[in-house]
Amino acid sequence: MTLAIAMLPVLPVCAAVLRQSTPLMLAAQGGILSERVGVINIALEGMMTVGAFTGMWAAQGWGSWAGLVVALCAGGCMGALHVFLTQRLRMDHVISGVALNILAASGTTYLMRRVFSVREANVAHPISMAWFLAAAFLLPPLLHFLMKRSRIGLQMRAVGEGPEGARMAGVNTALLRVLGVIFSGIVAGGAGAYLSLSQVGRFSDGMVSGRGFIALAAVICGRWRPLGAAVIALIFGAFDSLQYQLQGNVQLPGELLRSLPYVATILVAMLVRTMPPAALGRSDDDA
Repeated sequence: MTLAIAMLPVLPVCAAVLRQSTPLMLAAQGGILSERVGVINIALEGMMTVGAFTGMWAAQGWGSWAGLVVALCAGGCMGALHVFLTQRLRMDHVISGVALNILAASGTTYLMRRVFSVREANVAHPISMAWFLAAAFLLPPLLHFLMKRSRIGLQMRAVGEGPEGARMAGVNTALLRVLGVIFSGIVAGGAGAYLSLSQVGRFSDGMVSGRGFIALAAVICGRWRPLGAAVIALIFGAFDSLQYQLQGNVQLPGELLRSLPYVATILVAMLVRTMPPAALGRSDDDA
């Protein structure tokens, strides 16, 4: 297996790593926007699924760029629903996320059969991958600057760490949580749109395939920091790319190779010791 890895051509491997890492890097930044304001976002998987489906659906009638806009809006709506359930109705954050993931998976499957009467639909003119790649690499430093240097970024961190003190200082904690989770959904919806409108060029059931959970693991292993999460997502993407590259080059079952990115996620999560934001998982009324 080591010899097979060494024999892989360098440039195609690097391109494949970037291709597989892009949705993870984008979704991870979305997770940071939510969890930095104290809202656990297990719903990244569902947000990506909805973004992938709605982007493809809109692209069928109005073109790929319109599909991207619709995917971003759909992801934002999922974020708004998540923040409504967790902050307004005070639902447990994990339960809300799981429910939204199930809703997204089942809903897109039903709509695919109902609207298109097929198991997958294609996009006529995919969006250039370079646009998504640029976003994946520009967003982490931008969010890093936002969190470290801007007033609203410092307020977001304060809401996630000590909402009581932030409220006493005049910060509108409820508004920042709403904005953080909605923008989290927008970015995750964009990550899903990348899959259907650029990387694959179609939508099919299960195409997100756990990437939302891997992105969430990147957030945790990256210590809720934009740059750290981006690096971890890049590593996970490398393992995801590796399993594709090794198929046909090594005498191992395909199922075992496809498990590589998930095994890598578990191992990294076991090795990294993290300290989450102090108020993570609390509703605004609990603060």
